[in-house]
Amino acid sequence: MARDNRPTLQPRPAPLRVPAAYWTLVAGFTICRSGCVVVPFLSLYLVRQQHFSAADAAQVSAAFGAGWAIGPGIAGWLADRIGRRPTLLVTLSAVTTAYLLFPALHTLPALTAAAFAVGLLFDAPRPAVLALVADLVPEEARGRAYARLYWASNIGAGVAGAVGTAISDRHMTALFYVAAASNLAFAVTVLIRRIGTAPRPATPRKRPDSPATGYQALLRDGRFLALTGLTLLYLCSYQQVLFGLPVAMDQAGLKPSAYGIISLINAIGVVAFQPLLQPWIDRRAPLVVCATGAITLGLGMGANLGARQSLIGYGLAAAVWTLGEVLFFSSVMTVVERLAPADARGRYTGIWASTMGISALIAPLISSAALDSGGPELMWTTSLALGALAAGGLLALKRRIDTTPTVPEVVDLELAPSRT
Repeated sequence: MARDNRPTLQPRPAPLRVPAAYWTLVAGFTICRSGCVVVPFLSLYLVRQQHFSAADAAQVSAAFGAGWAIGPGIAGWLADRIGRRPTLLVTLSAVTTAYLLFPALHTLPALTAAAFAVGLLFDAPRPAVLALVADLVPEEARGRAYARLYWASNIGAGVAGAVGTAISDRHMTALFYVAAASNLAFAVTVLIRRIGTAPRPATPRKRPDSPATGYQALLRDGRFLALTGLTLLYLCSYQQVLFGLPVAMDQAGLKPSAYGIISLINAIGVVAFQPLLQPWIDRRAPLVVCATGAITLGLGMGANLGARQSLIGYGLAAAVWTLGEVLFFSSVMTVVERLAPADARGRYTGIWASTMGISALIAPLISSAALDSGGPELMWTTSLALGALAAGGLLALKRRIDTTPTVPEVVDLELAPSRT
């Protein structure tokens, strides 16, 4: 396995040159992300449109979160087992169907089951997409390729926020049709442009001097498990943007529209910061960048302590934690890809991506417990501590990887992915 043993400073990289299929993949994934309009409004849809209680809405949302926690792991296994392209087509078609069926359901058990299915599927394309980037892009350009994908997907997320806000007041059911259309558009792109790699052979030849790839080997990979755990710590702090910040701003007497302004600052910040920071990111080891992002996120969360009742204060804090978001997510996939064997990239990215769903289950528990026990002050202090712990752990992981002997990677030509 490759290791993150680059010096802190490196020469300026050459311009990004990647296959055309990579740009098609980025465009398709951005379209898919631009339709992620259901999740932010799911609870509101259940309460306003379906007339369920807040407790019932929480039950349905919890089912969604449970599906999200396990979906990427299953999808990652599929990406390695049947191939990237079939996995994308299956998951995108399935989630399109789930979105179309959701508005026709009206009982709590049916909606709970449907929410679990949507959670299972809505982020399932991600492992195949991330694995495909490594398949398509030369190693020296992968870091920038992942960063560009992250940047483009955030443009899609910004579009999703604008679309969702525009249509949610009058046509909330239409949110599901927008989500279905965006996933269908990505599926058609994959189908027509033949994006993807060939399936793995049923009995692949193992690399010399390396363990058998798969979940058993993955679960023995201490470095990858450490990275996954540290990512979860980071995300438990980061997810307070979704779960803790709206409550804290409401308790401070700010209007709901104020949170929309913070979300807009975040979206603009990601789009603006990422290209500006990329030259700095390119010249530093990925885990150093991730650690910098984690502590910056923590400091941004801690800065909310000084915001009190000021929208300007929350906006300045948002600029700081957005910077931490950009640094972390622009680099972390480079580390995952370097730790993953070529024929297990789907599983590695799937397990890593599952931390997003798991953190969405844990973060609300942290924020509610902190708010009940010590108010916003305890919640933001806890978020700062989580960011600091993640940063320290990431730097320790870098030292561990730097001192671990590297096993030369021997590529079996029968396993090498096609460059379609």
